[in-house]
Amino acid sequence: MTQPRRYSILLLLMLFLAGGLRLGLVFFQSDQLQQDRDAYIAIAENLAAGNGYSSSNRNLETEIRPTAFRPPLYPCLLSVIYYLKAGSIGVGVMQIILGILTVWFTWKIGTQLQMGGTALIAAAIVATDPMLLQYTTYAMTEVLAAFLTSLLLFLLVTCLCEQPATTETTTRNPLAFWTGIVWGLAILCRPTYLAFFGIWLVFQCASGLVLRLRRFKTESVKQLETRQLAVMAAGILLAVSPWVMRNLLVFQSPILSTTHGGYTLLLGNNPVFYKEVVQKQWGTVWSGESLDAWQKNLEQEIAQAEPPIKTEQERDRWMYERAKQNIARQPDLFVQACLLRLKRFWNISPLLSSSVTAHPVIDWGIAGYYTTILIGCLGGVFLVIWNSEKKWEPLIWLLFSFTLVHLVYWTNMRMRAPLVPAIALLSVYGWSQMARFLKFGAAADGPVANRHKE
Repeated sequence: MTQPRRYSILLLLMLFLAGGLRLGLVFFQSDQLQQDRDAYIAIAENLAAGNGYSSSNRNLETEIRPTAFRPPLYPCLLSVIYYLKAGSIGVGVMQIILGILTVWFTWKIGTQLQMGGTALIAAAIVATDPMLLQYTTYAMTEVLAAFLTSLLLFLLVTCLCEQPATTETTTRNPLAFWTGIVWGLAILCRPTYLAFFGIWLVFQCASGLVLRLRRFKTESVKQLETRQLAVMAAGILLAVSPWVMRNLLVFQSPILSTTHGGYTLLLGNNPVFYKEVVQKQWGTVWSGESLDAWQKNLEQEIAQAEPPIKTEQERDRWMYERAKQNIARQPDLFVQACLLRLKRFWNISPLLSSSVTAHPVIDWGIAGYYTTILIGCLGGVFLVIWNSEKKWEPLIWLLFSFTLVHLVYWTNMRMRAPLVPAIALLSVYGWSQMARFLKFGAAADGPVANRHKE
């Protein structure tokens, strides 16, 4: 059997593994697909029934209340499924397909980065990731966001792999445009991707300016890269414009993301959370009873506010202001909360409340799995920065932007799910380079290990 054929068979088996694991979980935990933790199903059902993008309960309420509390992409996808009467079965099938595609595009990114056979290992990590497997059985955005990450990174890496001097503008512009479209869709799935774009754009402009001052680029290359950025930005604007226009018409405000940001900022920056979680030992979880009491008290404060708070935007602004006041009032606890969120975001096992228990073998298995992956990822990040691997830069900025946002906003390990493809690739790169280094050290008389090619 030839090497390419063996490689293709292994890839096919990997995709079957990804699909099989997800199918099994959906089959045995199908009831979880009916749980509406974040009101995505409620919005989707209203869309399917012709009531627009609203969160009203059709069975209990007669008034239709338009909302922008949740990003629109996932509910819109769900609405198609509910319109076709496919229900939770259709949602499960969609989640499985998205999971398989995420594995496929992770492998494609690895091949673009010239990782060779180790690209399959990165795909295997995504196929078996406990977090992505678990959230396949929930109607939540984790699986879709991970898929969009893999697709977006594939397009970005492909853009960087093409040499400006040898690539026609007619080829580069469509690729940049579709990269922008996917980036815009990612923003409509999780607004955190907007921070990724902002940070990446600033870096691109700054690095381009430095190279221009040092005269490392010809004028034609500078113009081509500027045009490519403009085309990419146009793609993003086109993708998000329907949502912005809808919000402008409905709320008289061009809301780009959601009206959810104020709540998530306040949720992680309030005196009750500081007292009951931040100032306690590591592993403490905010109890459901205390959280419920805090939320009820918050609603009472909003109801008594002067002037009266009537709209979602006003609620969002009020919560933002309250969170800022809490931060200014207790800056030392805010810093402690940021460090806590950093640890939670990059935790090796999920934090569970006292009412929820996991088998020690499962808990230790997950912890060992993520410890191995994250050590490799840390090594990969270091090597990419040390070696100035340009094609790997989008992966680094993705990790940095998500981490930066979740230092301030409410977070837990689940918020890391969209980063799984990037983490897997960096981890494999890190471990493979460390293995080559150790092999070279053990056989100093042998040939020098080849450096990872760009």
